[in-house]
Amino acid sequence: MTLAPDAWQDYRNRRKRLLWAVIAGLAVFGLSFLPAKAQHSGKPILAAFVLFAGAVLGSSISVSAFPCPHCGKPFTHDDTIRDEFTRECVHCRLPKWSNPA
Repeated sequence: MTLAPDAWQDYRNRRKRLLWAVIAGLAVFGLSFLPAKAQHSGKPILAAFVLFAGAVLGSSISVSAFPCPHCGKPFTHDDTIRDEFTRECVHCRLPKWSNPA
């Protein structure tokens, strides 16, 4: 099995965006407690949570919609199966990180 860096670079980028959304979202959510305490209000916490949830949800949808480099269908799901931790395409069984050619 040989690595195909060009074919899988988009997948790596999507996963990095998800990781950064989680890290940045948790930081912003944690820092939102300071103005909430100063204002005696939960609105900053709610706003930070909504932004955090939206960023993580959008990034995770992007990762799950990654098309298989071989068949072009979503790598992790079809009509009946949804497996975000799969090591092969659920459609054509292309192993993750392998050369699609």
